[in-house]
Order: sequence, then structure tokens, then C-alpha cells
Amino acid sequence: MAYKKGDKIGKYIITRDFDSTNGGQGQWGFAEYNGDEYFIKKFLNPVYPEVKAPGSEKGKQKKKDKCKEFERRHLAMMKALESCGDGGLVVKTTDFFKCGDEFGSHYLKVCQKVDTSNLSNQVYNLNWEKRLFVMLTSAGALKMLHKNGIIHLDLKPDNILIQEWGGKLIAKIIDFDSSLIEGDSMPYEELVGDSLYLSPEFAKHINTHGEELPPTKKSDVFSLGLIFFQYCTGRLPSFSDKYNYPYEALLNGEKLELPINFLISAEDKELAEKVIFKLIEKMLILDPHARISIDEAHDNLKAICKEKLPKFSPITSPSEKNKTLLEGSQIKIGLKTTNQEKSKEKKDYPKSSSRVRFNFPRKG
Repeated sequence: MAYKKGDKIGKYIITRDFDSTNGGQGQWGFAEYNGDEYFIKKFLNPVYPEVKAPGSEKGKQKKKDKCKEFERRHLAMMKALESCGDGGLVVKTTDFFKCGDEFGSHYLKVCQKVDTSNLSNQVYNLNWEKRLFVMLTSAGALKMLHKNGIIHLDLKPDNILIQEWGGKLIAKIIDFDSSLIEGDSMPYEELVGDSLYLSPEFAKHINTHGEELPPTKKSDVFSLGLIFFQYCTGRLPSFSDKYNYPYEALLNGEKLELPINFLISAEDKELAEKVIFKLIEKMLILDPHARISIDEAHDNLKAICKEKLPKFSPITSPSEKNKTLLEGSQIKIGLKTTNQEKSKEKKDYPKSSSRVRFNFPRKG
């Protein structure tokens, strides 16, 4: 059952019919309480079995145990998000509870409603200064999460809302349903994410059924690097048509490519713009141990915004444009694209839901 406008859930009055669009494993809408409006999400699973729930006692107890773990994780995340302060770059959970009838109850999560500019997938159309500030605040939000031991694991443009504030556009990170607190764990089969922005090590962890090490904070850095590339160019990096997603190409020895026509465009007048691609390259290194941290990425973005150069050198000569940026890099610049190796825009990728559950076949 989807809640409708005017329904009451606990102390909240629904102000917008519930919808499943981009809701992952749930439905969402808006609700009002005490004069304030909130975002509210109903999780479709797990369902807590109440007194008249069907099934054996053993089966119901198993469901209750699963619900107890689900509740533990979400309450722990809610508490961890409280430590991120009131700066506004992280949209925190304000309430978490279950509601239903004598047969079963669903869990619901409440967050502050954010009035956004609907620019999450249109940042590349902004002028360069505005794009830089969106990147800076995105990195600042992720730095805050990592400082408090939170690994997001599902970063994508839809989960980074863009809001106008003080005449500027700032980024706010949302949706911590798939997130982990550092040191905590989750069975590999319960991990969910968007395959377009998945890091190689995250994919390996799932593909090997948990045998490879679980993703760390560096997985978020990789995802944000792909998002930054999209903020700059309007598309994801290029790679062979043999693969569907960036992580697949990297795990099979391919290199992600940077279209040279953007790098040498008429608008590319600022040295800082070239330096951004150096930064993105460091965020997309295959080896997570060699990959830049979010602290370093944020520091470099601050330097760029202040028109100071980061420690690494920008591209300065035409001869460098046909070379790989750094030894060990997974991005190449200036390669001509062909029908076999075309630049992939988001519409070129296989269609998928906003959150994809990965279920790779077991190795033979």
C-alpha cells in the first residue's frame, strides 16, 4: 500500500502521494509535522512480523532477527550522521520508526526536506566557477562523512542534490540506505549500488562473493571522481564497447579516456581547468591504496578555487596531450574515438534502476 496525501503516519501528515521513482527498495513522499516539511521514505523490506503475521514461529523469529539487524544499522547511521554537524552539506536522518498493522510493520525514515535547483545531472551546463564550487562542496560533504567514519557506497549525481544558498550553488549528499560505518560489515548479497559509479574493488568484493576485501572510503573517492568528470564534460569517461561500465573496463586492463576536444576547447583558458583533470585522474586510479584521499582532493579543490596550483603539475605542452597523465594512471588523453571505442554518454549504458542489486555468477 502506498500512502496518499492526507494520510497520517505516526505523528506525520503526508503532503505528497508516495512514489517509487528513484526510491530503490522503497517508496517516498513528503510529510508535515509541527509546521515543518520532511522527506519520508517507506522501506518495502524487511517487514516486521506482528502478532497475526502468517508462518511458523521459527520463520517469524528469523524475520524478526533480520529486522533487528536492519534497525540496528539504521539507528547507528542516524547517530553517526548527527556527528556531521549542522553545516548543511549532509542531509541527516531525523527519525526512524516502524508502522503497520497487526500483520506486519514497515520501517520508515524521515529527513529534512531540501529545496533543490534540479541541477544534479546538469552541472556541466554551469559556468566554470559554479562547477568548481559544486565540486568543492561535494568533496567537503564527503570529507565530513569520512571524518565521522561513514562510507557512503552509493554516490551518484542523483544522491548529490544541488541547492542555491547565498547566491551560490552548493552540494548536499543524501541517501545513506546503503552506507556503512567503518568497521561494520554487511553480507555481500545485501550490498546495493549503482553500477555506473561502482568502484572496481567494490565490484570485486561482490563478484567474489565476499572473498575480496570489502570497499573502503577510497571506493567513495572513485565514485566521486566519475561524478566530477561528468560535472566537467556532461558524460562519463570513454572506453571500449566490449564493456558496459567503467569498473568493468578497468578490471579488464582497459584505460578510461578523456576526450581531447574538451580539454582544448575555446573556453579552456584557465590553468586550473586543466589541473582539475589531473585531480580526477588521481581519484580514478585502479589501486585504491594509490588513489588520492578525499582530504587531499578537497585541499586541491580549495587551492584551485583560490587560484593556487596544487602540488602536481598541469599539462602545459601539446606533446603531453597524447600521453597518459601519470605512470599507473587509468585515464588517457587525446585518443581518437572510433565506432569500437566511442565516448559513452549515460544514455549509452544499459538501462537499470536507480539502485542495482548485484548478483554475479559464482566462479566455476
